[in-house]
Amino acid sequence: MGRDSALLAVVVGAVDYGAADRIVRLLSAEEGRSAVMARRARSARSRHAGLDVGSLVGVQMRQGRGRLPYVTGVDPVRLPRRARTDLDRLALLAYGCELCAALAPEHHEAPRLFGLLDTWLQLLEEEGTPGPASRVALEAKALTFAGLAPQLVICARCGEPLEDPAVFDPEAGGGVHARCGGGKSVPVRLLHAIEALRRTPTAQSIGYALAPEGWWLLSDFTQHQLAKPLKSRPLLEGL
Repeated sequence: MGRDSALLAVVVGAVDYGAADRIVRLLSAEEGRSAVMARRARSARSRHAGLDVGSLVGVQMRQGRGRLPYVTGVDPVRLPRRARTDLDRLALLAYGCELCAALAPEHHEAPRLFGLLDTWLQLLEEEGTPGPASRVALEAKALTFAGLAPQLVICARCGEPLEDPAVFDPEAGGGVHARCGGGKSVPVRLLHAIEALRRTPTAQSIGYALAPEGWWLLSDFTQHQLAKPLKSRPLLEGL
């Protein structure tokens, strides 16, 4: 007999399976990254409305004979609305979901990453449009909550306070004195600005000015840590 369970989760991805089913990827505080099978989710009479990327939902599920539990009920809590009609917000929604899910452990508690993504999705529904600085703040917090924060204040090689000339080297773990190693040349003031964003509440990052050379520094670092590209990044770069 199957075992029933329930999760409050954000839908972070989905892939079609078979003729009418869909594998839905979730991020929750209790389970981190997980996946469920939504049977007949692509049929005209599907009862699984609300399982769209960026939606906060209560999911009821049952563990059957298959590898994945299957969805028995969906309770939409908050659905993206403004982000569905604005391409910039939609791109930021997709990026935030992919980023936080990729950094979360599978089937292990991840309350801080779940909370960060939930806050990000709420921010995308408000009046102000998050810019590059807000996205960098999201990346900085996500890396910190995943235990992968880069060094931005001290040299990742010698441990001394960073000073110019400096470089950023993902392999070394972040900011490095130019005399200690190679990497992408970057002013220390920019690294300090990113560190300030890491400590700034996400909602307060809107309107924060950040030099363009810092816009993709942490995204590059994240991709290095994951050893794979973030698929949602090209859309953001093209906007």
